[in-house]
Amino acid sequence: MQTITKQNRITLKNLKVADFASEETLCFTATVVFDDSSIAQAHNDGHGGSTFLHALKGKEQLLCEAQAFAKGLPPALLDFDQQGEAPHSINMTLDYLVDELAATMHGERKIRAAFNRDIGNKVLFIKGDKLLFIKGIKLKAISDRKAYFDSLRARQAQPIVILAELSPDQAFDLWKQHVLGDQAD
Repeated sequence: MQTITKQNRITLKNLKVADFASEETLCFTATVVFDDSSIAQAHNDGHGGSTFLHALKGKEQLLCEAQAFAKGLPPALLDFDQQGEAPHSINMTLDYLVDELAATMHGERKIRAAFNRDIGNKVLFIKGDKLLFIKGIKLKAISDRKAYFDSLRARQAQPIVILAELSPDQAFDLWKQHVLGDQAD
């Protein structure tokens, strides 16, 4: 487990991950963006080695600036869950930061995909502090959702929140809170 470095100058776009090829590290390619300008291509072969950064044509100076910025960030804290031991840290580098960003983006995509499967295939609702669904009923198959949701509410002893009635972002946040618990942040 590691903490995620907080910064907003370096981001990734066009992230492509090959889960099947990821062994010791995430196998990916991405474009590195520094201060809203694409500056480099990044790739990792997924076998435990470094992430390689190649400046885009004419962006060599910006890549150097991004590397200097990354070096100025606080060290990355690594927590190996060893009781009684202080967390370990390593000095930040641009390639390490790119690894962090890629892993975070990939994890968020996987969580979003799981939510999309759930919300599309189930009538999800919160009752008390639990996320529940009705077995055998697919949300897509309900023609009159308002009537169905009213009927569902009438059968409950306590108020419920039906995720399909919320905005997609609200529904995702609530789903994530109940599915991931403390890991949601």
